[in-house]
Amino acid sequence: MLFLAKAATGEHSLSGLSRGAALDGAFRWAGDNRRWQLRLLDFFLGLAPGDDTEFLRRAAKIVGVAFSHWRDKELVEVLRKLAQLEAVRPEAAFELGMAALAEAMDRADSNAATTAFREARDWFDESNGVSEYHPEASLYLDGLDLLLNFHSGAASTSLATVSTRVQQHAFELHAWSGGSGPPWLGTRQTEAVCWSALAGAIAGLGGSLDEPSWWEPRTVIEQGLLFVYSAGRSILRRDQHGGVEAMVRPRIHASVARQAGQAHQVRTWLLHNATHEWAAEARDLIAQIDVFIQAGSPKNPPDAASERTSLAAIIARSKIPEEQRNVLFGVVANAVSLQLDNLTGSEADVIERCCKEAQRHTDYSANTNGARLFDTVLLWLVRFVFNRLELTKGDDPTGAYLFERDDGSLPHEDELQQDFFRWVATYAAGSDLEPTNIASGRADIRLRSGPERLVVEVKREETDCSFDALFKSYAAQTTEYQNVSIRLGVLLVLDLATPCREGTPHLTSLFEMRQVRRCGESQPRLILIVKVPGRRKRPSDLTKLATTKRG
Repeated sequence: MLFLAKAATGEHSLSGLSRGAALDGAFRWAGDNRRWQLRLLDFFLGLAPGDDTEFLRRAAKIVGVAFSHWRDKELVEVLRKLAQLEAVRPEAAFELGMAALAEAMDRADSNAATTAFREARDWFDESNGVSEYHPEASLYLDGLDLLLNFHSGAASTSLATVSTRVQQHAFELHAWSGGSGPPWLGTRQTEAVCWSALAGAIAGLGGSLDEPSWWEPRTVIEQGLLFVYSAGRSILRRDQHGGVEAMVRPRIHASVARQAGQAHQVRTWLLHNATHEWAAEARDLIAQIDVFIQAGSPKNPPDAASERTSLAAIIARSKIPEEQRNVLFGVVANAVSLQLDNLTGSEADVIERCCKEAQRHTDYSANTNGARLFDTVLLWLVRFVFNRLELTKGDDPTGAYLFERDDGSLPHEDELQQDFFRWVATYAAGSDLEPTNIASGRADIRLRSGPERLVVEVKREETDCSFDALFKSYAAQTTEYQNVSIRLGVLLVLDLATPCREGTPHLTSLFEMRQVRRCGESQPRLILIVKVPGRRKRPSDLTKLATTKRG
C-alpha cells in the first residue's frame, strides 16, 4: 500500500504533515477491506514515541477515528501510550474521550452508562485543559456535563445555562473548522452538531417536566418528550437505543409519573396517535410510568399513586413477540374503546358498587390474580345480563330458555350454564366447564389466573328468588369452592319463581354482594349473587295481555 509506505518512511524525507496526510490516505484506502485494516492496525501498534510530533498528533486523530469504525481494543491502548506524550496529549486525550463515548453509547444499563460517560467526560476535560483552543472538546465536555446532570436530577435552570454554552461551542467549532479537512472530519462535525442538538433538547425538556401539565401537549410530547426519550435514534441518528436513553429515561419516567396531568396527556396523545412514528416509545413510556406508580413513591401525588396498570404496561409485560405488540395494542385498544363507549350508566353503576364491596377484601385488594378474576367475571356477567335482558326469542334461539314455554315446562339450569359459558369463554381464556370433584361436588364454571381460581355456581330457583332466600339456600355450597383459593365466588341463578313475568326487572336490581362468615375464620367469604330473569313473555304478548286486562 503506497500511502502506508509513505507514512512509514524512516529517513524523514517527508515532513510530519505530509506523512500524516499519507496515513490519512492509507486509512481511507483501507475502507472495509479487513486485510488492509489489519496492515494498518499493525502500523498503529508500532508507532514510536520518538517519532515526529506533528505526525504523532495526526496519527492520534486517525487512530481515534479508526477505533470508531473498527472497535479494536488495541487502538485504545495505542491512544493511552500516545496520551503520555505531552505534545500529543490534547489529541490523544480527545480521541480517548471519543472512544469512551462510543462505548457509553452502547451501554443499556444506567449504572454502566453513567460510568462510561463520566470516563469520556474526564478525557474531554483533560484534552480541553492541555490545549490552547479546542471547541470540540469543550462542546463534548459541557454536553456530557448536561447529560450527567439531567440524570442526577439537576435543576432545569442549570441545564439551560450549560445548554447555552454548548450552542456557543457548536458555533465556534463551525467557524474554526472553516469547512475544510478530510471527509471523516465532516462526519465528526456532524456528530458534534447532533450532540449540540441533544443538549438543547434535554434542557428544553427539563423545563417542561417542571410543569404540572402542558399548554400545548402535542408539541411538547412529539418535539420534546418522545424526541429526547428516543434521543439515540431521533437526534444522534443511531439505529438502536443505548446509553443516552439509559441516562434520560429514568428521570422522564419518574417526572411524568409524579405529574398526573402530564401522564394523562401522554395517554391521551397515544389514544389519538396509535400509528405515529413515536407510538412504540409512548407505549413503553406509559408502561414504565405504571411500573413506577405500582412500585410506589413518597413523592407521588395521591391521584397518580392510585392509577391502575395501563393496557400498554400489560402488553409490554406479556410474552407476545416485540414485533407483534404494536399491532396488538391498536387492535385491543379499539376493542376496549368500543366496549367502554357502549357501556351504559346502569352497567357502570353495578360494576362500581360491586367492586367497592370487593375492594374491602384482602383477596381482592392484595391479590393481583384474585382481582383479575373477579373483575373479569363481573364485567362479562354485567354485559351478559344486559345482552339477555335485551334479547328476544327471534334474535337468538339459544336464549329461548328465558321465555315462557307453551307447554309450561321449565328449563334446567344447564341451559343458563351453557349459555354463560359460551359467553365468558370467548372473553376469558382458561375457563372450564363442569369440572368434577371440587369440594366433593360439581362446579359449573371455573376460571383460572395463575394459581388462583374462581368458581361460578349456576342454579335455578322456582320458589323464592329474593336475595335473602338465595343466600340462605345456596351460600354454603357456593363458598365451599373457596376452601383452597381466593375467597371470592359467584352464584348465578336462573329466576323461574315468577310465572308469566309481566315486564323484566331493571339491570341494577339483579346484582348483590353478600358476606359469609364461618366460625374460626378471621376473613369473611364474598359472594356475588346474580339473577337472570326467566319465564318472560315476548313484548307482543305483554301488549296483548294489557289489552285483555283493559277489556
